[in-house]
Parts: sequence; structure tokens; C-alpha cells
Amino acid sequence: MKLPCPASFVLALTALLVSKAQGAAVKPEGPATPEMLAAMNRMSEAGIVEGRRGSLTFFRWSGAKPPTLVRLGLWGGKIDNPLLALASTMPELEGVSLYETSVDDEGIRALVKLPKLRSVEVLPIERYEKQGFGPTQWSYPFVKLRADRPRLTGKALQVLAQVKTLESLDLQDAQLQSRDLALLSSWPKLGSLGLPNEVDDETVKHLQACRRLSTLTLGNREITAEELRRLAGWHSLRKLVLTCAKLSGDALEALAGLTTVQRIELIDCGLTDEHLEHLRGSPMLAELALPRNEINGPALAHLAKLKLKSLGLEFNNLRDETLKDLVPLTNVEDIRLSYCFGVTDRGIQSGALQSMSNLKRLALRGLKQVTDASVDDLAKLRNLEHLNIRQNGITTNGFARLKQAMPKTTVFK
Repeated sequence: MKLPCPASFVLALTALLVSKAQGAAVKPEGPATPEMLAAMNRMSEAGIVEGRRGSLTFFRWSGAKPPTLVRLGLWGGKIDNPLLALASTMPELEGVSLYETSVDDEGIRALVKLPKLRSVEVLPIERYEKQGFGPTQWSYPFVKLRADRPRLTGKALQVLAQVKTLESLDLQDAQLQSRDLALLSSWPKLGSLGLPNEVDDETVKHLQACRRLSTLTLGNREITAEELRRLAGWHSLRKLVLTCAKLSGDALEALAGLTTVQRIELIDCGLTDEHLEHLRGSPMLAELALPRNEINGPALAHLAKLKLKSLGLEFNNLRDETLKDLVPLTNVEDIRLSYCFGVTDRGIQSGALQSMSNLKRLALRGLKQVTDASVDDLAKLRNLEHLNIRQNGITTNGFARLKQAMPKTTVFK
């Protein structure tokens, strides 16, 4: 057997240690150069939080052989301009995410040197936690908020305007003004955008100037009905995401005016059953996601008027007895009930889901009280194409029984 040379062996071993340190899918053969490996180690060290295992820094690799590093995520105040500059050793990067870092307008120049860059995110750290629920992915409530952290401004947009390959730009943790958005037309491929500033008439004008732009994300503040009404004039809008937003009943009703929108996501907005009475949708709306809210279930029947094909209810308060309120949603083909811990075997056995004849996709991830006792009842969902039972109470034996009973269904365990 041919042994690797010492340098190659050290390179592979160190890369493996980096992988174990921060939990990303780093492959030992991944780092292309010693300089890249050294940069990864420094970035990983900067993502370590005292008293916590591992590092918040993440690396994502392509499936090529050898793999290439295509995505980089950096968290916290230890990430500064010189550290981000080390991204120049990673020329295959397609996406960079920065979460409450110390990178400023000048530091963002490092991204201009990445020839394949398609996505840039500058986001606040998610600190979502809910009693009785496990932590959600990429949510770190233990990271202290730094109110005095540097914030990117319109000057950063001027720098990024040199990157013509950008397709997605999310700047929710920046500080922008409407006039800064005149630069949006600099990116001919831009399809998705996240903004921190209030939507005024000038903002809408600049959004309309981006021919490929169809997805908008707003959040981390109160979003008014007037802002949403302004968006009604933007006819290429197809997807709207509102996250960590305060929404009045009037604002929810204003969503009906977005006649071109096909998907709406209202994430961690404190929505209750009472809010569902105000939720409106246009004839084009087919997908609605309401994760991380406080919905108990009885008012779900109000959504029947929306003619939805897809409904996401992850991390809400649904219970066995409220599954029946999903039955009037006769058009729904995709329901996500993951981490709705009030749903147990009793709810699955009630027959409510089985009566939804159009149901093709069902997610029950994280439901510990859905066990092998539900296997026979899940098998009655004859039209299912996809079933997610990861992290719930169904055993390996129950999984095998499901696979045998549902040969045409893709079951994720």
C-alpha cells in the first residue's frame, strides 16, 4: 500500500480535525491548498463560543471528486475584516453567510475576489427557543447580542455591485436607506432579496427595476399594512417571507392584495389562532408556511378559503384533537407538522389525515409520541409520495414495516 507523503497526510488529518471541530461535512481531501486549510482552521477557531462544544463556523462541500468548498457561514464578533479576507483562498465559494460579525463596509471587499459567488447573506443571529422544544437549526440563543456591532451600509452595496454573478442577496442585518437600493439593478441575475428597511414608494420603484427579482424577505421589526399594500404594485413578486415580524390584523388582511404572490412564509411572528381569522390570500397563493408561531389549531379551518396546496405548521401547538381542523383544507397536498409535540399516536389514529385524499407529502419529524402504534394507520395514506418520520418514536422495525406497506412512498427515517 502506498503511504501518503507527510505533507499530504498532515493536510488530510488536519482537515478531518476541522470537520470534527465544527460539525460540518468537511472531507479530509477537501482543502485544495495549505493556505486554504490554514484559513479554515482560523475561521473555525473564531467560531468557538466559550462553554460550548465545537464551532459555529460551517463549511459546505460539493459532491464533486475531489469536493470543493461551495458555502461558508461565519458567526460572531471574532469574525473581522482580516479573517473574511482569507476567503480568497476558497475560489470555488458560491455562498457566504455572515451573522452579527465585525465585518464592515471595507471588509466586504473580500467577496469581490470570489469569481463564482452567487449568494451573500448578512443576517441577525436567530435566537429562537420555545419551552419544551429542542433547538432549531442555526438558532443560537446563547450568543450574546452586541448592539454596537458594525453594520453594513449603502457603501457595501457599492462594493458588491462589482459582483455581477449574484443571484441572492439578504441584508437583513444591514442599515440601508431607500436611495441605496438604486444599485439593485447592478445584478442582472438577482432573484432573491432580503431588506432591513421600511418599504416605501422609492423602495418599490427600485424593486420593480430588477427584472428577475421575485422573492422578498422582510423582518425583525413591525411591518405595516401600508408597506404590504405598496408591494401590490410590484407584479413580478412571487414569494414573500416575513420573519420575526410584528403583524397587525390589518397587515395580515393586506396580504390579499398581493395578487401575483404564490408563496407566503410568516416565520416566528407570534401568530395565534385569532390571527388566522385575518389572514387573507390572493387566488395565486398556493403555499403558506407558518412555522414557529403559537397556533393551537381550532382556527385552521379559516385557511380553507385560501385553496392552498402546501401548508407548513412546524413548531406550533397543534394537538391530536385539532387535526380534524385540517380536514376542510381539501386542496392541500403537502402538510408539515414537524415538532408539533401535541400530536401523538392518538391523532394519527383518529383518521383526520387519512380523510385528506389529496395529501401527497407529510412531515412528522420530531414527534416523539408518534410510535410504531401508528404504522398501520400511516400505511392507510395510500396517496403519499413522501413521508418524513425522522427523530420521532417510530423504530427501525416500524420503519421497515412502513416501507413494506408503502412501496410507492419515499419514507425518510
